[in-house]
Amino acid sequence: MRIAFLGGVSLAALACSPALAAKPVSNAAILERLNALEAKVDQLQTENADLRHQLDDQKATVATIPAQVTTAVAQAAPPPAPAPVSAPAPAAKPQGQTAWTIVPQFSSPDGNFTFKPRGILDVDYAAFNERRGGYDFNNGTQIRRGRFGFDGTAFKQFAWRIEGEWVGGTASLLDAYVAYTGTRHLTVTLGQLKVPAGLEANTSDSFNTFLERGMANTAFGQVGGERRVGLTVAYANKLVTATGGLYGANESISRNATTPDEVWGYNGRVTIEPINTHGRVLHLGASGYHVKDLAGNSVTLADRPNVRVDNGSLESAAIPGSVVNGVPAGVKSATYYDLEGAGVFGPFSVQGEYNHMHLDRFAAAPSLNFDGYYVYGTFFLTGESRSFVNGVVDRQRPIRPFDPSKGNWGAWELAVRYDKINLTDHDLSPLNHDGQAWTGAVNWYLNGNLKLMFNYIRFKGTNSTLVAAPVSINGTTAKGDAFATRLHLDF
Repeated sequence: MRIAFLGGVSLAALACSPALAAKPVSNAAILERLNALEAKVDQLQTENADLRHQLDDQKATVATIPAQVTTAVAQAAPPPAPAPVSAPAPAAKPQGQTAWTIVPQFSSPDGNFTFKPRGILDVDYAAFNERRGGYDFNNGTQIRRGRFGFDGTAFKQFAWRIEGEWVGGTASLLDAYVAYTGTRHLTVTLGQLKVPAGLEANTSDSFNTFLERGMANTAFGQVGGERRVGLTVAYANKLVTATGGLYGANESISRNATTPDEVWGYNGRVTIEPINTHGRVLHLGASGYHVKDLAGNSVTLADRPNVRVDNGSLESAAIPGSVVNGVPAGVKSATYYDLEGAGVFGPFSVQGEYNHMHLDRFAAAPSLNFDGYYVYGTFFLTGESRSFVNGVVDRQRPIRPFDPSKGNWGAWELAVRYDKINLTDHDLSPLNHDGQAWTGAVNWYLNGNLKLMFNYIRFKGTNSTLVAAPVSINGTTAKGDAFATRLHLDF
């Protein structure tokens, strides 16, 4: 391209020059001229590039002028007048915080201390149908539980609770303890509290599925379970829980003339949950206790037919004690163990426990053995699932809490349980003492704190105390039905 251009320029120059046209030019001269023209073109292209770069620099400089002007004006402007000096505002006093769930919960400004009221109200009604035994049942109402107390924390690392109960016209102290929670997974508790003694026994009464626990749980728990004064050490993570402690008697138990020393013993419970996700739970556990120096060296094992409005025992076994001329008689110690299991699969769940009680007696009197168990299944019509936390059943919350204006009716649960207690030991009595009950339940959870419970109970007791005129040798059988309801509120 460049050669063609140069050639064209050369021919034009030759044509315009008369001297050259008149006199022929040699090839060497033409080539020399072409080289000179090429050099000139290269010089012009270089100068053109330099001019283009200079133009770009000028454009860049012009673009910065507005910013430079703004800066110069700002620097030239007089400084603003200083703001008038005023007295510093007083520092705001830190305020405590109040949060609301169903009740107010208070905390200090630094979060070191918290405080909240707590309580449970259970109002029952039951009607009975006597089918055999001639016993006159008492139909009517009962305040099954009326509890009120307070929970709190102190210095973030301590938790405390104090709670009283009013049942059957009698007031008593229920919980009164302080717990240290500053170590991860580990809690140390001192005071009166519920001791480790099984799944139903250690689950809050507010969260159990039926009006009452299994009969063997209640009967055997009265000996060395329930609430006692002592020291508990508990470890819990997502897989296992392990709880143990040393305990004396309940605060309401006073010194006994026959056995002046206070009852004492030790309890333990271990659970494992290899599966625990939403809607999927596999729970296994075992617990036990050993107690000595029982009040009066005596024990009475008894429970009602899964409802307490009438308060008559379906089965009972009494082992009296005494001290004659310094020689004790009756129960020397009691040993109890419990095996528990539960499974949750979506809205379905199953749960059961086996209980065994061994009573060691003084001198040559043979030891006694009793047992019992329950098993039940539940199903949520509204799709909820039961949940477990730290080895016990957790609070049930409806997917859609009760609100008819939005078409929400809470949660509905169906449940069926078979419950059996066997207080037969022929070293104690020639009679069999075998109680059993079938219970069908419908539970309506309006929200997480309020529910209505309906139980139909069909019970039977061999040689039961619910027989009007028992036969001393062969005994008689009591049979009946109970229709029971409960309004439950807890906070």
